[in-house]
Amino acid sequence: MNSKGWGTLYGLCLALALGWGLTGLVEGGCDRNPRGCGVPDGYGRYFAACMVALFSLAPLGWTVIRTDDWRPSLGISAGALVASGITLSAGTGRDLVVLAAIEVALAVGVPLILRVLGRSGTQSNG
Repeated sequence: MNSKGWGTLYGLCLALALGWGLTGLVEGGCDRNPRGCGVPDGYGRYFAACMVALFSLAPLGWTVIRTDDWRPSLGISAGALVASGITLSAGTGRDLVVLAAIEVALAVGVPLILRVLGRSGTQSNG
């Protein structure tokens, strides 16, 4: 598998982990305490998945931006679409529907934005 294939797989896993984690956090709600809002007991694994995915986003973003190749972002799109299905399977409350809509918007928007930015970067250089 070439580096583009690995990048696509990496984006897919990242989007799935982030979507699953956010779905669990939205479903769990907020545990009110004197310092503010916290993660309820039993939902720490969702928080951990979100943090790992967010910290893993920087290397993928750097790779896509540095090489001007938008195709690895298709993995993010596929993962975000599957994550929206996971979100909607958890319920159809307003908060879950909003999260699913954001995931679908990212699935469509990320490759389009990166493709336009890649084209504008190559036209100004050549």
